[in-house]
Amino acid sequence: MAGLDGRQPATIKCCLHALSLSAFDLQQSMAKYMTTILTKLSQIMTNPDMAVHILGFLAIVGSIPPLYANFTESDYKLVFGVALQYLQHYNREGASPTMSWALSQFVRILSYRIVYVWFLAVRLPDRRAHMPYITRQLLLANEGREAVDDATEVCFDWLARYTYATADPRPAHSLLSDIVMNAGAGTSGGEQAQQEAAVDSRTWVLGNSVITVRTLVRVGWVEVIGRRPSGLTKFLCRIENAPMVGPGDVHPDMITGPAALLMERGLPVAENPVPPVDGGASTAPSQRRKDVAILPSFFALQLSPYPTPSTIRPAYDQKQIERLFSSLDRMPVIDTHKVGIMYVAPGQTEETEILRNSHGSPAYTRFLEGLGRLIDLRGQVDVYAGGLDPGEDGDYAYAWWDDIGQILYHAATMMPNKPHDPQCNDKKRHIGNDYVRIVWNDSGMVYRFDTLSTQFQFVNIIIEPHSYGGIAAFSNNVHENEYFKVTVQRGPGMPEFAPIGDFKLISAENLPLLVRQLSLLADWFASVFKETKNDTERKEMRTNWQNRLQRIRMFKSTLGPGQEQPSPADGLMGEEQFRDFTTAF
Repeated sequence: MAGLDGRQPATIKCCLHALSLSAFDLQQSMAKYMTTILTKLSQIMTNPDMAVHILGFLAIVGSIPPLYANFTESDYKLVFGVALQYLQHYNREGASPTMSWALSQFVRILSYRIVYVWFLAVRLPDRRAHMPYITRQLLLANEGREAVDDATEVCFDWLARYTYATADPRPAHSLLSDIVMNAGAGTSGGEQAQQEAAVDSRTWVLGNSVITVRTLVRVGWVEVIGRRPSGLTKFLCRIENAPMVGPGDVHPDMITGPAALLMERGLPVAENPVPPVDGGASTAPSQRRKDVAILPSFFALQLSPYPTPSTIRPAYDQKQIERLFSSLDRMPVIDTHKVGIMYVAPGQTEETEILRNSHGSPAYTRFLEGLGRLIDLRGQVDVYAGGLDPGEDGDYAYAWWDDIGQILYHAATMMPNKPHDPQCNDKKRHIGNDYVRIVWNDSGMVYRFDTLSTQFQFVNIIIEPHSYGGIAAFSNNVHENEYFKVTVQRGPGMPEFAPIGDFKLISAENLPLLVRQLSLLADWFASVFKETKNDTERKEMRTNWQNRLQRIRMFKSTLGPGQEQPSPADGLMGEEQFRDFTTAF
């Protein structure tokens, strides 16, 4: 702990690297001292040069639930305070980063990510209690400006989404939607049938959200869609004021009851379902493996004009609305990353022979299984496929995701070798264009940084066996190579950004968890490095959420001013425009 006292930056960095490794292999000991560690980090966060190492450590700890299982409200407050301290330093008027511009942009993105990751770690009933502190710190970080910056605006929007719910950032496909939205046979009828299910549709802009309400052909059913920078929310509602009538009556409802019963039983949806309008259907997989809880305030907040107090702007130009939806719904509601994976067999050194490998060692296979989830690319509508075509590039891939982002792994061993492509150009078309590559090196030799010839030479994460014992490519011994050496190779001009140092040794059990976090951090920094022209241009790195916010603002600017609250000086007649709700609704 003495190494974190702030006197020697080099010592602090080494301690943080050691603590990052201990977070995986010494979890019980780490959990005991987390409060003390966080207190010390909050005291040294004022040093911006240490920020990348501190936030990298917090990103890793936030991915390991046992380390914060016993956290109190004050512990979480320490974490938020550490992340938000850097934003206040970064945004201070006239502040010039002592680190590289690319690194300062990366740390800024990482600061917001820490807020997101750790806010999701807080129990849902307790999240509301943290909002006053986070709100104040975010506003302090923008003090002196006329308005908060876009990154802060989307942070508030994201917090409004997750303070009262753990629901996904986009709607999932459901059997109930299939039946209700198809006014014909009551089964999945395709996108056209879903469009024809609406009798009427109206759209309003409320604050930073675009709300669309569609009355459906099925009597009493209404679809409400809220598009916000941080995601898309869909409500499928039945108005109980419209009675449910049976055979012999006008417009008998023979579907609602059976559909609700089928939904309760959880029967599977139709094969190859048409993806709903959902704000990046293939870039925000449904979190089907998590518990979903929703508090009442979630509904009101998603349909409110937050953060604008009361402005309501109706949109009438249907073509303009369709153009907005077309562009906005193609923008992902989470961050997407793609990372290449290559297996280097014993004795291999050349690009083509490495790419042609169709399998790796048992240890490599176990590593892939721990790195992410195996997804079927055929008919995939839930998961970002990273440009992979089913069949052409293989039928399966590994991916990992949460409510904030997703990584699609381009594993060369899972892509087919083709007789007409002896140089494996199809594999290289994907892996060569990835900014980050994970290299499992069983060659017994040093892996050259430029082994794969490509213009995108940014980061290689090298994994090598370290325990004593032979490298047996076909051994099933689970104890073989129990520890592995992880090294991060960086391109020319790239500063240190990951909590690794020269190298780290990690157990086989925790290897996938460490490499997953490293690949995420590496792809973020490599993206910033490329966006800033290898750290030669002072350019802001914008996220998908910021781009969605910008598109909504562009649309809102075409609508003119909204309703203004009446002035008391105008008396009751000043309320005329406000009282005449047809001007807005």
